[in-house]
Amino acid sequence: MADHHVQGSVAFICTAKEAALIEEAWQHAADLDDELAPGNPSAEFLAAFPPVELGNPFNGLLAIFDDPRFPQFSAELRVTGADPCRVSIYGDSDFKPDAIAALIQRCCRQTLGEAPIGFTWSYGSSRPRPEDTGGGWCAIFADRIEFSETAEGLSKALQPAADPWSDHPFHPVSDWRTEVANDATCLGYLDWIAVRQSSAGAAP
Repeated sequence: MADHHVQGSVAFICTAKEAALIEEAWQHAADLDDELAPGNPSAEFLAAFPPVELGNPFNGLLAIFDDPRFPQFSAELRVTGADPCRVSIYGDSDFKPDAIAALIQRCCRQTLGEAPIGFTWSYGSSRPRPEDTGGGWCAIFADRIEFSETAEGLSKALQPAADPWSDHPFHPVSDWRTEVANDATCLGYLDWIAVRQSSAGAAP
């Protein structure tokens, strides 16, 4: 039997208010996971994690976890500095990219409005096999979160490169060369195809 682990880390600069909101959400999640009564939520917390049901001010926070019964980030949180602050989140056993990305997006609206935040993670096992190793990356924007895995990038990189001079079935190279010779276009072949497709209403 193999032991599996996910390792990851993210460090970024944000405002003191954003860092304080991250710390509050982190503490509420820890209390809920330990089945302790969380402290009173702040107005900022309720705005960032609006309750999805009446009567429980924390179910908006619980919704960012894959399993709301176990609100675990499985990582360490460290905040240093005054304003701005440096926030570091890191874990070496069961790092939760989805929940951590959602936490950052909910708490750091101002910072994400200026620039996105990204991080990577890796996963492996005590008995490494090709299917048990890999990793991925996450890019957090104010309006979305993007994920991709290492295997996807590798698969694309291993695909043979398309031959830019191979004839398009509806826009052959000979037609493009004729237009170039007649000074009808100064575009490269692939750009010329894109323009013709656009002019034809995105026909093939």
